[in-house]
Amino acid sequence: MAQRVQVGDAVGLIGLGVMGRGVATNLIKSGFKTYGRDVNPESLKWLESAGGIVAKDAQELAARCKVVVSFVVNDKQTEDVLFGDDGLAKLLAPDSVFIACSTMSPKYVHDLASRLAERKIHLIDAPVSGGQSGALKGTLTVMLAGDPVICERIHPVLSSFGGKIFQLGSEHGKGSQMKVINQLLCGVHIAAAAEALSMAQQSGLPLDVSLEVLKSGAASSWMLGDRGPRMVAQDFDTVMSAVDIFVKDMSLVLDSAREGKFPASMAHAAYLQYIKASGDGFGKLDDSAVMLNYIKK
Repeated sequence: MAQRVQVGDAVGLIGLGVMGRGVATNLIKSGFKTYGRDVNPESLKWLESAGGIVAKDAQELAARCKVVVSFVVNDKQTEDVLFGDDGLAKLLAPDSVFIACSTMSPKYVHDLASRLAERKIHLIDAPVSGGQSGALKGTLTVMLAGDPVICERIHPVLSSFGGKIFQLGSEHGKGSQMKVINQLLCGVHIAAAAEALSMAQQSGLPLDVSLEVLKSGAASSWMLGDRGPRMVAQDFDTVMSAVDIFVKDMSLVLDSAREGKFPASMAHAAYLQYIKASGDGFGKLDDSAVMLNYIKK
C-alpha cells in the first residue's frame, strides 16, 4: 500500500487561474514540490516567481507526480487534460491519484472514476467552495468523495488549501452533487443581491448605505458581502468569477434537478438572469454584472 503523501513530495497542479494560483501558493507554502501546467504563459511565469516548477509538458508532470490536482473550468477541459492529446490518463503511473476540484456534472465524475480505474488511476471527487479569497487563505471548503483509503493518503494535499473537508461517502459524484447544490444557493444569492441593490438604486437610496444596511441584518449572506461591494462600485471588469461561469453552474443545477424530477424553481429564475446577462454581451464580466439586467440603458 502506498504511503501517505508527505511534505517534500511532488504534486502536480493543472489550472493556474483565479483559484489555482491560491491553491499553488498554499501547496508551495506547505512544502510540496509543486509542478504546474496551464495554457496561459503568464500563469506559468507567475508559478515560477511563486516558487513552483513549470512542467514543460504533460509527460514531465506525469513522470514527476503521483498526485495531480485539477482546477480547470469544467467537464470538457477535464476530458482534454485526461484523454486529449498527451492526456494524463495514459501517462500517469498505476496507483496515481487524480484530484478533481472543478465544478462538474456528477454523472460525468461518476463515469470518469470507472474510466480511470481501468488504467489503475484513483479519482478523488473534491470540488471546493470559498472563492479566490478562500484559495489564497487556504480555507476552502472541500466536498470530498472517493475511496476512504485514498482520501486519507492525499489528506495532507487537501488540507494545504482546505480549511474544512467534508467526507460525503465513497461513491464518486457525491462530492460533485454537493457542489451543484452549493452553486444553486450561490447563484440564487448573487441574483437576489443584484435585484435588491438595483431596486434600492431605482428607489433613490444611496447604494453604499443600502449595502451596509442589508449586510448588518437578517438579509445578509456571504455572497452579498463578497459581490455587494462590486455591485455598488459597478466594477464589473475586475473578474473574480465570470457571468458565464454561473451560466454553466446553474445549467448543472437544472440538469441535476431535471434528472431527479426536483422542482428547482428558484434556481431556474436565477439561471434566466445569468443567461440574459450573457446574451446581452456581459458573459465575460464579473458575475456581479448580473446587476446590469436591471440598469436602464
